[in-house]
Amino acid sequence: MTTVFEGSPKFGGISGDYARITEIEDRVLIRAIDEMAEEAVTIAMTPAQARELAHGIIAAAEKAEAHQ
Repeated sequence: MTTVFEGSPKFGGISGDYARITEIEDRVLIRAIDEMAEEAVTIAMTPAQARELAHGIIAAAEKAEAHQ
């Protein structure tokens, strides 16, 4: 089955989980896959919302790195 996420960047997580990101028309789609639970969720955002999320992820990563 081909999906809109086919060939999109794959970002690995802990324990085999991963996320994929793509865009359709004026929306950014993010799909998170939980391998262990065999579940997935897709959220759609405007470009501005996606940028805000990206900035939040960067800020959280920087804080987490400070604890390493």
